[in-house]
Amino acid sequence: MTKLILNRRRFLHASAAATLATPYFYTAASAQDRVLQVGVYNSAQGGLIKKEVLPAFEKEFGCKVLTTEGATLANIASLRATRDNPVYSVMSMDDVGFPQAKAEGLIEELPMDEIPNLANVYPRYLFEENYGVGFAVSIAGLFINPQMSKPIESYAEIFEPKYARKMMLNTPKNTQSVLMLIVASALATGKSLQEAQYMTDEGWARLADLKPNVLTIYDGEAQVMMVAQGQATVGGIEYSKAIYPHTRKGVPLDMTYPKEGAFTGINGIALVKGAPQRELGLAWIDRLLSPEVQKMLAEATLSAPTVKGVEFSDDSLKYLAYPEARMEELNLFTPDWNYIIPRRAEWLEKYNQTFAG
Repeated sequence: MTKLILNRRRFLHASAAATLATPYFYTAASAQDRVLQVGVYNSAQGGLIKKEVLPAFEKEFGCKVLTTEGATLANIASLRATRDNPVYSVMSMDDVGFPQAKAEGLIEELPMDEIPNLANVYPRYLFEENYGVGFAVSIAGLFINPQMSKPIESYAEIFEPKYARKMMLNTPKNTQSVLMLIVASALATGKSLQEAQYMTDEGWARLADLKPNVLTIYDGEAQVMMVAQGQATVGGIEYSKAIYPHTRKGVPLDMTYPKEGAFTGINGIALVKGAPQRELGLAWIDRLLSPEVQKMLAEATLSAPTVKGVEFSDDSLKYLAYPEARMEELNLFTPDWNYIIPRRAEWLEKYNQTFAG
């Protein structure tokens, strides 16, 4: 009997040691009866993740996944409100949100060795020293009715008199409104968009030159139809995710990317500091970065993957900033939000004054 008890103890000890030695990430059964709470976007993309990604993840990891839908600022506010008792393990936010979330201590550095698919992410889509990672990329530029207008070769064109009262300008309420200030600064200084974002004092007068061409300042996606219907000739700066779904349906709308470059709009994800289900959270991030999910999201939402090696048909590729050769062709540029965000309130006040009346 003593021998049997000792053998049983050795067996239990060995089993426990084996469990501890096995990374949580690869042991789906160990997540049994656990609840993972994540923030997703309140968009078609968020709905797609809930429908196509979540059920298979729950089944594989034996867990329950609860989602909260919101936009970047709302999601950061949720993390701030639960800082002392974290509820979320993973939170979605755009690249513009990572600097703020990191500075406030709301998120933590992503462990590269615990998220295998991070190794396939293009470096340009890792942010704040790996405190955030993009998983879907939209392109920001101008949009036109291709049945009525030719592609715009330079941003300088939209300042010409032929566009008088024919331009739809994105509202200052939207983050991408500051991109037009960067464009104006680049035209005023002759510098690249990369350099011009730090020279905006020289861009305000050039931006004011655009005022006679502005027909309306729009603040809803439905208003982009004014260009499709011929009420306006050009609009922007806008993200392709607001235009290409219409293009694919046959609506006469298309993006146009001037030679100075196109901007990125990046949906991203971060690991919450003090995540109550850290290991499951890491697995969730890894799943969103998997080639299969990246391909599915890209084809459904027309936003490019952030990982290498995903194969697409030519019909899908024409909408995507992908692969890297296409990124270079577009002269793709991601603004320095660390520099912009502290100045944004001041810029928006001046932006409103520029186009008032």
